[in-house]
Amino acid sequence: AGSSCGGRCFGPNGVHGLPSPSWYAIAAAAPFFHLCIFVPLPLLLLVFVMRVQDLWAVTVAPPTVHGAEPEISLDLFRPNFFTLLQQRASGDLYLLPLVEGVLYEWVAVCIATLVRLLLYYADVDEKACPPMARYLIRGVRYAYSALFTLHIWLYCSLAMMVCCWVVLAAALDPTRFLAFGTAILTTVSAVAWWTSAMMRAARRFRAWVRTALDRMLHTRVRLPPP
Repeated sequence: AGSSCGGRCFGPNGVHGLPSPSWYAIAAAAPFFHLCIFVPLPLLLLVFVMRVQDLWAVTVAPPTVHGAEPEISLDLFRPNFFTLLQQRASGDLYLLPLVEGVLYEWVAVCIATLVRLLLYYADVDEKACPPMARYLIRGVRYAYSALFTLHIWLYCSLAMMVCCWVVLAAALDPTRFLAFGTAILTTVSAVAWWTSAMMRAARRFRAWVRTALDRMLHTRVRLPPP
């Protein structure tokens, strides 16, 4: 009986209609791991830009910027976190525009990911929904696709900017940054070479398949070769 209920039974004999504990575990683990795929990457980007904020705040930042004190990462671990939020809302703490933009983007991506996963695991039947709800679900999907595309573009742009600065730093201070700059240039060159080689192989394979199909077609229909 346990094998005939598709894993939705309790006990050795099975109680039909009730999911088994393993089914509950899988149903809880799938959204968790799905969420872990999308949330940690924005978090890593946030950690990186906060490091940029810290370096700027303790090195070249003036004591006050437009009447606000430069914020550092240690401010996040204050005993009263709501005081930090009030100071940020009132303009007493200053964040670089890049850091502030990445922070808002991270919050937007996390909220949008939660909403998108909620719709995905709710498994809503669009055909049974009213037209307005159907358009709303599709709008959420398209909006999340656009937001995630923008998020990936932001990641790639920031990575390219960091790589350019590392290569420039290798020319200015070879002792500290030459190894990093050489590794970046080697990686970019290897990726470009492999991409070009794979494209050439794909073109040759496509030409070979087209020639083979043409020969087979001429053989089947008994046409003279071109």
